[in-house]
Amino acid sequence: MKKKLLLAPLMAALVACVVLLSGCGGPSVEELITSDLTSQFDEIKNGGDDFLSGLKEASGDEFEQLGIDPKEYAKSYLEGFDYKIGDVTVDEDKGTATAEVTITCKSMNKIVEDFATQYQEKIAALDELPSEDNLYKLAGQVMVDVTKAAKPKDTKVTFKYSANEDNEWSADDSATTEMMNAMMS
Repeated sequence: MKKKLLLAPLMAALVACVVLLSGCGGPSVEELITSDLTSQFDEIKNGGDDFLSGLKEASGDEFEQLGIDPKEYAKSYLEGFDYKIGDVTVDEDKGTATAEVTITCKSMNKIVEDFATQYQEKIAALDELPSEDNLYKLAGQVMVDVTKAAKPKDTKVTFKYSANEDNEWSADDSATTEMMNAMMS
């Protein structure tokens, strides 16, 4: 009976250490957020299958119609992708945190702008209008060429994290928007 009484406070202390992420020698909230960001960005940087499959699924038949292999296009777009995690600021009392990240990637807005210009120039230089299929293939080739030629640039992004009632930290819904803004700018 005495053993059970001594075990209860020990178990409570262990549970508290797990719940309070930064306590009892576990990783700090800053370390957990940095690890989460590193995991997510490494998946993109390394052209992971999950990321490439997601792009293929999101593109539907559009890439196929243009004669573009979605995985090869993604690899071309992600060439030069990098990131640097800066300051991670945590307010544990409020259950909020921010992580400053510099993302280096090609600007989709610039790619689309260059595509429009170059595609119009190619069409204007044709002696006769090709079939619709060939126009799509020409557009696909111009898109691939423009993407390959694009230069990556740095964009600073702030990701917001919050803790739930169990003190588990996760990125806010704004993370997707922030990532999209970085990729577009």
